Amino acid sequence: MKSFLIALFVLLPFVLLPTPLFAESPDNRVAIADLKSVDIICDVNVGKPDLLLTRLELIDETYSQLLDARVTPTIVVAFRGEASRYITRDSLHVPPQQMGTKKAIRQILEQFQRNGIRLEQCAIAARARHIDPDDLLPGIALVQNGYVSIVAYQTRGYALLPMD
Repeated sequence: MKSFLIALFVLLPFVLLPTPLFAESPDNRVAIADLKSVDIICDVNVGKPDLLLTRLELIDETYSQLLDARVTPTIVVAFRGEASRYITRDSLHVPPQQMGTKKAIRQILEQFQRNGIRLEQCAIAARARHIDPDDLLPGIALVQNGYVSIVAYQTRGYALLPMD
């Protein structure tokens, strides 16, 4: 029993102390070595508001990390599918209990615009959801076909970042 208590007191601090998640600080130095700029097209079609907000926050974090690494990002965020409901002005397109998240989404989109990130909405997706073009948030470009836009950006060298 005495040796058990000794072992317990010796090991207890190691059990209770938080262990670092990573042995070293994670970085992207190898991936971004010698890069001066990157072009990214984000395909956003997430219909769950909390997950959509998380994906947009991830785009924002990616933008910031690229800038911190002295890599200039050019980013286009292309909305289609159910994500289209959350980039509208009013409350007609989402249930009342999702309005708080919709407001947070709007705030991050306003930050994107201040950062020069282009925002596009697929007209086909908007039409399918009965979203009038005038219902879209200010600064969102309505494109005829989101797929055509995504393919065109990829053809011009933009990296596709799927966000579903």
